[in-house]
Amino acid sequence: MPSEQLESLLDKLSGFVKDDERILILARYHHLRPEILQKATTRWPKLTIDFMTIHASKGQQADYVIIAGLHEGNDSFPAVVRESILEDVLLPPPEDFPDAEERRLLYVAMTRAKHQVWLLQDTANPSIFVNQLSELGVPTQRKP
Repeated sequence: MPSEQLESLLDKLSGFVKDDERILILARYHHLRPEILQKATTRWPKLTIDFMTIHASKGQQADYVIIAGLHEGNDSFPAVVRESILEDVLLPPPEDFPDAEERRLLYVAMTRAKHQVWLLQDTANPSIFVNQLSELGVPTQRKP
């Protein structure tokens, strides 16, 4: 995910998010944590920003949610293949509906927000989910 998208969005949010409101940044894996968050407390001192994986976010809620890493390719969302041999052995076979489990995971991420959710994508290589949401008429914007 281009860090400029997140940086621009956090700049915008710092102008209107209230002190008691929380921003939750979600990604599929821990290693996808945006580097800009290392200096978030000094760059955006009025914002309460937390990062976690989508799986860890189950049961959580935040005023604003930013979902990072919606792209195709390595560490893609949806994942192209099961992640390990254990999943192949222990989990039921994939459903007939394409990417059913991945869709449920994105649904979990999107429903963590009380007010608004943003999906950050690699515009050169976006996730098929972003394209499908756009085709369904979900509003999208190029810049925050």
